Amino acid sequence: MRSENEPVGQQRSFIEEARRRQIIAAAVEVIAEIGYGNASLARIAKQAGISKGVISYHFDGKDDLMNQLVIQLYVSGAESMTPVIAQAEGWRGKVLAYIESNLDFVYANRAYVAAMTDVVFNLRDADGKLRFATSEGADEILGPLADLLREGQRAGDFGDFDPLLMAKSIRDAIDGTASRAVGEPDFDVRKYAAHVCRIFDIATRKQGE
Repeated sequence: MRSENEPVGQQRSFIEEARRRQIIAAAVEVIAEIGYGNASLARIAKQAGISKGVISYHFDGKDDLMNQLVIQLYVSGAESMTPVIAQAEGWRGKVLAYIESNLDFVYANRAYVAAMTDVVFNLRDADGKLRFATSEGADEILGPLADLLREGQRAGDFGDFDPLLMAKSIRDAIDGTASRAVGEPDFDVRKYAAHVCRIFDIATRKQGE
C-alpha cells in the first residue's frame, strides 16, 4: 500500500526499476541456458512470465537490454564492494579488500558473470564493433583501483611501480576468475582470492620489506 506521503512518481519509479531488474534477471537465466545468440526477447519474456511488449516498454530492443545487463552487473558489483573497501584500514588493506570483495562478488553471481561475459564478447554497435571493447569503459573500471594504488604510494605504503599497469594486472587476475568459477564446479574462489591477495601484497611492497 502506498503511503499518503509518498509521491506517486517515486512509487512508479520503484516499481519500474523492480520490473527492469526482473527482466534483466530473466535475460541472465536465458543466456545461461541457451546462449546470447539464441536469447530472443520472446524467450526472455516467457522466462520472466510477461509479454514481449512489457520488455519493449522498459528497454529499446534486445541490444539495449543486453547493454543494461552489463551495466547493472558493474553497478551491483560496485555497491557490494564499496563499503567493504571503505571499512578496510590503510591503503594496503583497501587494495586487498578490493581484490577479495570483487572475487566474493564474482563467486556469488557466477551465472550473472557468465551471461555478462557472453554479452560482452558478442554485443556490437551499429558499425559492427564490439560495444564494450573500448578504452573508455576500461578506464572507468581501472581508474578507481589505480587511484587506490597511487594514494598508497604517496602515503608510503607501497613501493615503486606503475599504478595503472599494476591495476591492469590485478584486474586481469580478477576477470580471469569468472570463467573458472563458472566452468569448474569445485573451484575454490576463497582460496584463490587469498592466493591472489598474497601475490599482489608482495608485488606492491617496497624493496627489502
